[in-house]
Amino acid sequence: MDSALDLFTAHGYEAVRVEDVAREAGVSRATFYNHFSEREEVLGALFQRLLATEVPDHTRTNVPPLEQIEHVAIEAARGMLDQPQLARFIYSLPVRHEALLKPEDESTPAAFRTIHHLLEIAHTRGELRTDVPVELMCVHVHNALEAAMRAWADGLTDDPVERVRALVRLSLYGVVSELDGASSGVALGT
Repeated sequence: MDSALDLFTAHGYEAVRVEDVAREAGVSRATFYNHFSEREEVLGALFQRLLATEVPDHTRTNVPPLEQIEHVAIEAARGMLDQPQLARFIYSLPVRHEALLKPEDESTPAAFRTIHHLLEIAHTRGELRTDVPVELMCVHVHNALEAAMRAWADGLTDDPVERVRALVRLSLYGVVSELDGASSGVALGT
């Protein structure tokens, strides 16, 4: 997969063929196809590698769920930033990653499963709006994380962690019930 990442980074995903990846890796096309049925599977495996960082269990603390979501998103961003070449490549692609938001699917990254679970807890406690489904809230928070990482990959921010923090806060406190949101006093930052 490292050979594929090097090629994708140097030439762009669309320009790289299976033959190129096999040659760069020093294997035959047949060997490549023993591991991957198509080039898109390599991309999926790279994305899984990027988001494979496990997150601590945030559900058993006294910290409110919405605050925990911010910590989970920041930990996910930091984990991705530990792999800058891979993170820049993935977040420079013109694709959305919403297909990964299936909390019951084991292939869903741990951070996304945890965020979904924490949103369910907050919803059950009445801390979130009741007119918006939890699944849509999860997409909204994920889009905030994705937007922050894309801004970093595109050179629009030098501090992606702070961008994640600001966008996740904006996302969360945009879905908090009116009473709680008015009294939260949380600064959104920039």
